[in-house]
Amino acid sequence: MARKKTVKDVEIEEVSKKKKAKELEEEVVEEVEEVEETEDFEGNDDVEEPKKEKKEKTEKEHKEKKESFFSKVRREMRKVVWPTLWDITKYSIAVILFCVVLCLFFLGINAIASLVKGLFM
Repeated sequence: MARKKTVKDVEIEEVSKKKKAKELEEEVVEEVEEVEETEDFEGNDDVEEPKKEKKEKTEKEHKEKKESFFSKVRREMRKVVWPTLWDITKYSIAVILFCVVLCLFFLGINAIASLVKGLFM
């Protein structure tokens, strides 16, 4: 049989969870401090310069690589997933059957309407 947890057991579990969380937090803080010590941080200027250079490069490349309309169309057409012959056959048969069913339906409606009209005239 399982033993029922008392308030004291729950408190002990909470305290142990808090201790584990605090130990993990301390480990993470130590690791972050080690990483900061090994890396050379002198400020945000070093970080911003590569971003500016990269942005300028992409703008230059974009200006140099103006694509024509037809090259864009060709690139987009390569992305298209064309249906297989089997898919085309399935869809064609489905469309033809649907058209036949609709033709029969409207033919039946027309025949019924003609009968009703003939009875009253």
